[in-house]
Amino acid sequence: MRIFIAALFLATLAGCQQKMADQPAPRPYEPHDQFPNQQSARPIERGVVHRNQPAADDPLVTWLTPQGKEPKVSAEWKAAVDPQGTTQPTAGAPTSVDNFVKEFPFEITEADLSRGQTMYNAACALCHGGAGYGNGKIPERGFLKPPSYHTDPKGEARDAGHFTGEAPKELPVGYSRGFDRYGIKVPLKEVPVGYIYQVITWGYGGMASHDTQLPIVADRWRVIAYVRALQYSQSVPAAELSAASRQLIESGGGRLPPGHVGGSGGVKTSANEGPGPIKRADH
Repeated sequence: MRIFIAALFLATLAGCQQKMADQPAPRPYEPHDQFPNQQSARPIERGVVHRNQPAADDPLVTWLTPQGKEPKVSAEWKAAVDPQGTTQPTAGAPTSVDNFVKEFPFEITEADLSRGQTMYNAACALCHGGAGYGNGKIPERGFLKPPSYHTDPKGEARDAGHFTGEAPKELPVGYSRGFDRYGIKVPLKEVPVGYIYQVITWGYGGMASHDTQLPIVADRWRVIAYVRALQYSQSVPAAELSAASRQLIESGGGRLPPGHVGGSGGVKTSANEGPGPIKRADH
């Protein structure tokens, strides 16, 4: 009797499994004669708006200018790199600083900077370092060193992480590697904010896309604002500092990380010092 009940139970389970595995609902895009286009998936009606996703022309996700969507390369670069004229840069190629928007799509408040600091420390500092010198824990363990956000005041330090083929390329510390590929030398503290947004969204070189780490597009702009605050904090004109801060600099209390040559004119953070709370420029 027990064997019979067990066999009946197993047969019942098998029947349920088969019915659950063979769902009557049509799969997307499989042939179906219920609709005129003979497909199970229905086309989106005109005028439908995305839910929780900015439209393509929303300023929050518009980082390219019209020129940036159809970039052109200089004649000098084309002659040196592509004399046959077979290379056409794609949309977003950093062939000019004018390819990218130069203003934030919304006003940055103290709350936005605080949020940007939190997201930077969570998603960026592991590689870029707490103060933006590219000395985070990831490159410390042998991975590709990201560029510093800060230039060397004396212009002597070189970007050891920038390569052309297998050889290091002579690029000053703190300069954009992306623009340099098109023969344009521009410090990262001068690149348009739209370019930084693109790198966060698409990734570049050894940096993967961070659209998953920063899924809220407004947070990407907040992180960029905090990066700008970091850049300013490391090169504040001495005249704008308090007497105590000037005395600290003159006494050598502000140290630069390895790879940066010392100089005056701003607050310098030590190699292992993370960014503190956003305060006035004379912190």
